[in-house]
Amino acid sequence: MVANKVVFENSWGRKMQSNWKKWIALILCGVAGSAIYKLPYLRETYYDAMQQATGATNAQLGFLMTAYGLVNFLLYLPGGWAADRFSARKLMTFSLVSTGISGFYYATFPSYTMIVLLHALWAVTTVFTFWAVCVRIIRTLGESAEQGRLYGYWFLGKGLTSIVLGFLSVPLFSKFGAGVEGLRATIIFYSVVTILTGVVAWFVFEDEAKAGDKSNFRLADMAFVLKMPTMWLAGTVTFCMWSIYIGFGMVTPYLTQVFNMGGAEVAVASVIRAYVLFALGGLIGGHLADRCKSRTRFMIYAFMGMIVFTLVYVFLPGDAKFIGMALANMIALGVFIYSANAVFFSIIDEVNIPTKVTGTAAGFISLLTYFPEIYCYTMVGNMVDNKPGVAGYHDVFMFMLGCAAVGLIAALILQRMNKATHAEKQARNKAAEENGEVAP
Repeated sequence: MVANKVVFENSWGRKMQSNWKKWIALILCGVAGSAIYKLPYLRETYYDAMQQATGATNAQLGFLMTAYGLVNFLLYLPGGWAADRFSARKLMTFSLVSTGISGFYYATFPSYTMIVLLHALWAVTTVFTFWAVCVRIIRTLGESAEQGRLYGYWFLGKGLTSIVLGFLSVPLFSKFGAGVEGLRATIIFYSVVTILTGVVAWFVFEDEAKAGDKSNFRLADMAFVLKMPTMWLAGTVTFCMWSIYIGFGMVTPYLTQVFNMGGAEVAVASVIRAYVLFALGGLIGGHLADRCKSRTRFMIYAFMGMIVFTLVYVFLPGDAKFIGMALANMIALGVFIYSANAVFFSIIDEVNIPTKVTGTAAGFISLLTYFPEIYCYTMVGNMVDNKPGVAGYHDVFMFMLGCAAVGLIAALILQRMNKATHAEKQARNKAAEENGEVAP
């Protein structure tokens, strides 16, 4: 074995061979998980520049993410199957390099139709061959008690990488005019970084030995997952969480169009919202979720916080003198959103999914989680187009409130079911011990 390569054994089912290799894998997943999504989610930071470069309306920019989300939806389950059966080295390298190469074409600003098709292509390279691989790696890096921290550190790594890339790209964006040419330079920068990350992944990871059948999709695995009510509840929690996340992305044009912030200033605020809070949320969420002894309980608290701070936006007047309050509330709301976002996939561990079907379970949960991408981006874009000014954004915030309420209810039910399952398991183990049997 080559000493400086990360090796996973026995179909991902065993621990890493040493602690430092675990952290190499975690760091690489963090860097890759940030770099690969910079191009499809460019609107999160450079919304107005994208409108200038493409001539797209709010609804059309939203439809780019709808196209991306629709193809994602079709690929999450196959992606989970692929993660269970194929080499992470090959999947990750292909995903990163192909995404980066396509970015050079994006930088030419082709027709709107071609940009839509490009977003559909990115669904293949960032979801089918990438996402479930990362989820599966993280889950196998530690025991159940570590899952909240591991997912939190993963998101912290993604956030820190995004902070670095964000604060490197903003000066680049400004240097080239904070408009179309600035956006072109930013896209090229992100493309190069993504390709280089893919090259590193090829040399850090090694093809792991795979045991068992890896050629066929096993319906038994999917049937096992689909029969679990807790999986559907967990999916509802993450579905609501991602819907709120999409709505929160509209804070960028909200600051521009309602409070008249300048393009460069909004870019900095967007980096703070999308990257700094992302990293902070990963750090806070991972540790607090494990301290709560339940990631589901933590999600309950997070939804409560989202409700409170989304209400602030609902009642905040659309006047420039309230811009300080709008920014402060962005930070407060963002901490709750990104803290929950950092750990919501770790609730898979609390519903007792066997490790061998983690990829399948992650694919199913991802399918439910990211289903809102099919319609939410277009929907919130239409809300703002149909009601100019602060009124359209109030509709977006009311939508976020409704999602937080549903997510809170689902999390409460899931927590009760998890407690009942845990109590039943303890009772069986106690009975087995009293009878001198080996606990199942």
